[in-house]
Amino acid sequence: ALSLAALLRLGAGGAVEDVFTWPDDSIGERSVERVTAGKRAGKYIACSVCESVLISQFPRNSDLEHVKKILGAEPLLDLLGDAKETCGMRRLAKLFKASKLEVVGKLDGSAIMRTTASKSEPFYEEINKSELAFHWKSFAVEHACREIFRHSAEEISASLGPAFEQVAADAEHRRGGEEGAEHSDAEEAGAQELKEWISSAVRTSCRQAKFCKASEKLRQKGAAVKPTSAGVGEEL
Repeated sequence: ALSLAALLRLGAGGAVEDVFTWPDDSIGERSVERVTAGKRAGKYIACSVCESVLISQFPRNSDLEHVKKILGAEPLLDLLGDAKETCGMRRLAKLFKASKLEVVGKLDGSAIMRTTASKSEPFYEEINKSELAFHWKSFAVEHACREIFRHSAEEISASLGPAFEQVAADAEHRRGGEEGAEHSDAEEAGAQELKEWISSAVRTSCRQAKFCKASEKLRQKGAAVKPTSAGVGEEL
């Protein structure tokens, strides 16, 4: 009988296909293999990390007035521009544990962020600086975050407000709101709808980031190197 690994390598017609081998999920020595895996995964999950970090700037149960204050505040740019603070591993670990989002390396060499099975809390190393205790999946989210906000904080911050206003205007247009109505749809937005508007605006804004744009292109063309293993194949 064939092993699971062997079955995974069988393509159409029984031809053997290469699959990408990621390091195991456990903490281990900071090696070329683990660092390369973290950087590789980070390039694929960049947009997801950006969206999660940006959405976290809006407290739960924010009303429209509070959202607009956040969007128009200079401290938002100051915070996003401080990649060291925004992307601190302790902060990211808390965020992604609470969100129940984990990094998953796929057989084709790509990676995704997804909700954990049964929505259990995923593991993230809160420090991840030790040469002997290194977690490559934690490094992946940190690498993605730093690349996003170190180079594109201004573009993201500048586009977020207009993106939100456009989402709200589109919603009002779809509803056929009448001119001169006492309250616009934006003002009457319920909590769930407001959350959806924020998410939509954040997605648009994150895609202004160079690293997210590169990530989208990478996903569209699939794995960019012949699948082998992290640290063995050519780095993306």
